[in-house]
Amino acid sequence: MNKRSSAAVVLLLATALGAGACTDPQSGKATAGGTAGGSKVGDTLTIAMQAPATGMNPTDVNGAFLTYTALAYDPLVYVDSKGALQPALASKWDVAPGNTAITFTLQAGATFSDGTPVDADAVKQYLDYARTKSVNQMKALSGISSVDVIDGEHVKVSFSAPDPGLPDLFSQTSAIGEVISPKGLANVAGLTVSAPSAGAGPYTYDPQASLAGDHYTYTANPNYYAKDARQHYKKVVLKVITDPQATVNALRTGQVQVANGDFSTVRTAKAAGLNVAWHSDIWMGLNLIDRGGTVTKALGDVRVRQAINYAINRDALNQATLGEYGVPTDQPAAKGSDGYSVAAATRYTYDPAKAKALLAEAGYADGFDLPVLSVHFSGLDLLTEALVPMLEKVGIHLKCTYVSDAQSYTGGSTGRKYPAVAVGFGSLPMYQMANMLFLPTANLFNGFASTDPALQGMYDDFLTAAPADRTALAVKMEDWLVDNAWFAPVVDAPVFYYSTSAVAGVEVDPATAISSALDWHPAS
Repeated sequence: MNKRSSAAVVLLLATALGAGACTDPQSGKATAGGTAGGSKVGDTLTIAMQAPATGMNPTDVNGAFLTYTALAYDPLVYVDSKGALQPALASKWDVAPGNTAITFTLQAGATFSDGTPVDADAVKQYLDYARTKSVNQMKALSGISSVDVIDGEHVKVSFSAPDPGLPDLFSQTSAIGEVISPKGLANVAGLTVSAPSAGAGPYTYDPQASLAGDHYTYTANPNYYAKDARQHYKKVVLKVITDPQATVNALRTGQVQVANGDFSTVRTAKAAGLNVAWHSDIWMGLNLIDRGGTVTKALGDVRVRQAINYAINRDALNQATLGEYGVPTDQPAAKGSDGYSVAAATRYTYDPAKAKALLAEAGYADGFDLPVLSVHFSGLDLLTEALVPMLEKVGIHLKCTYVSDAQSYTGGSTGRKYPAVAVGFGSLPMYQMANMLFLPTANLFNGFASTDPALQGMYDDFLTAAPADRTALAVKMEDWLVDNAWFAPVVDAPVFYYSTSAVAGVEVDPATAISSALDWHPAS
């Protein structure tokens, strides 16, 4: 799961140039505006988490659980809650013409929690590891051709092909930019919930004050270079509360101050007087990953995948689940975002008769069984349950397996056992969505490594196109994905944040829809 993400449903979570300064993405230089966290430092911020940590290595962490690493590992570039790029371990950056290289100027005086300096050699060691040996980041960084140290403060990253994702690629939104110290890289296997963190972030993970699966404690890093910008508490505790109603109760009683919510509890949260921030940006539905018919032969026929889409009454499901907070959709891109297609918005109007006709044409007039993996997370299980009787009406029998932890979900999504997976995926720029959702590089969301020459060709054209031409090419890819029914999106759902009056800065901006925990601070 990710948003800008970040991926799956992403629940993400100054600088030498000034706290709260916005930046030009090409030069990384400060511009007017931005966010301000204030100078008041609180004692303890407790945040409710919907699932335990999947790991403490930024290069391997699941995209839905970036908060576990973002607190302790500063990125090269920081994306704030308004979607603005801010200097972090890199005080500025310069993107070469054509998006083929980026040169970082490193923050003066920044050190890792073990005391070693954040210099160009350390950054090179980290990026070389992340692009060659890490699990989740190798594919995202596969376009890097070299990482070169210019001097102690400057490092240049070159790419074999244009990458329009610069410099966002090196931010905390996908954890790629979260630099691990050389000492940490020397024992990567030791970066677990049982060991201290090895980053340069505002907090340091304290395993002695933590209990894996229950709570994770982070203490303020005394040597952090930008305390006023992103270090607003002496301690941050991530408390695991898997039940949505129990989360609301914990907020009511003050056991936690901030939590991610979902549509099943938003009315209760408002009635309890909690602050609710949200923006619809996550498409939820089915990811029809077995497009070659390896496990379930029927899914190899585009007519069957289209039939699934015609069989879904999106308006009814949205009203029954999200109501005023949701938007029915049949495409991955949210309205107003990169790649959104006006034509695709009405591609799959609810038509069970057409669904049955397509199934009959494909040789499945008597229907078929479709195993589906779902997860008790952010309401995906409820949406899956609602789809069962709807698809049953046209002869598609969903055989659902529900899991409760990210590791089981990830293993099931990539293990080539389940032909379809319930998914929540945040709206992303097309270049990011391609690599994280539908190209063969999208390991988690393209578990069977589906590929198509036409789609790949469109993406290759997109990468080399002039900026003015990319919008039309992004829409062209979106239309292809919808016409070929690689997915069965149902609704655009919000990311919900609940908070008590003790905390300020828990805000969501349409530019990002993600609120960073490092922007939250004590209320005045």
